[in-house]
Amino acid sequence: MTTFSPEQMAHATAVLNSVRTKWLARDGVTAVDLGFKWSQGLMTGKLSIRVHVAQKLPEAQLTDAEMFPEEVEGIPVDVIEAEYGLQQLTGGAQLEAAPEARKARYDPIPLGISAGNPRITAGTLGAKVYDVATEQPMALSNWHVFAGSPSAAAGEPIWQPGALDGGNSGDIFAVLSRFVLGPYDAAVAQLTGARDVLAETVDADVIEDVTVPQLGMFVWKSGRTTERTEGFIDGIKMTTSINYGAAGVRAIQDVVRIVPRPGAGNVEISMGGDSGSIWVDEASGKAIGLHFAGEVGNAPEHGLATELQPVLNWLNVLMPAQLPEQEPDPTPAPPPPDDTAFPPPPQPNFFQRLWHSIRSFWQNLFG
Repeated sequence: MTTFSPEQMAHATAVLNSVRTKWLARDGVTAVDLGFKWSQGLMTGKLSIRVHVAQKLPEAQLTDAEMFPEEVEGIPVDVIEAEYGLQQLTGGAQLEAAPEARKARYDPIPLGISAGNPRITAGTLGAKVYDVATEQPMALSNWHVFAGSPSAAAGEPIWQPGALDGGNSGDIFAVLSRFVLGPYDAAVAQLTGARDVLAETVDADVIEDVTVPQLGMFVWKSGRTTERTEGFIDGIKMTTSINYGAAGVRAIQDVVRIVPRPGAGNVEISMGGDSGSIWVDEASGKAIGLHFAGEVGNAPEHGLATELQPVLNWLNVLMPAQLPEQEPDPTPAPPPPDDTAFPPPPQPNFFQRLWHSIRSFWQNLFG
């Protein structure tokens, strides 16, 4: 896959930032990002600023004011027809059935399985993280998986499995702690101690560290509904608006777009219930993003994830590999026992022993 130099990326990012707000405000625009340019349904290796629209019209039907430029400061502009939304909504929206292994109750609990606040149907437990201040273990997923309502409050129970998958009040493993909805869709829950959470998926893939997503990066995720799926990153630095129902429309930023790998065909890389999954760089094994939404419409599915490190920073948590190393105990060890501190009593010499022997003889002889 084509790669770009740091200088190319820095210039393209600066240009994107200069038009982002203005273009997002235009009617019909659903997102803007930086990514590979598409031509006649095929992805090219060219870096472009991309405008995503609900409906792409022929140029003949557009006025000059409605047209986007072909390029800005030497960076090509691409217009893509795509709308994005949550793959799982609160209150009654039915999800696709989860495979048995993904909706089972576990102890200890692996990643990539069913979990959620009781008020939602079910989502995915994404990662085990740690509170920066206390280093206490926590669970990471989306706001719309662990909170799911504008009235959500810290202390609410989190079930594993989720309610749709048979979870009940006896399945609490964590309580809601901190969450954010705009500019990210994320939440963490404090473990209760009833059951531990592992740093590996139900497929035994370890997720302990984080890295920066790059265009062309091959990635995988482990989710409640579609299990382990693969894709690659065709867009980064996206800002998009997502409808969260009662919570309103929220702008989500630092978004990564993930699409089926070349030659994979018309496949779904994510579906309802996969929200909260962690996308992982195949080459390094490090996490790159928190899955939260997908493209609305027909397959192939284009998944959206927020870049993981900004999410971790916002929620004030660390991945397991980011925990500080334990410093050695500064208290000096006690010195070894000093054998000379209490010397053994002196032993009698030859003449003393002889005298004792003679005295004992006479005492025995004469009483």
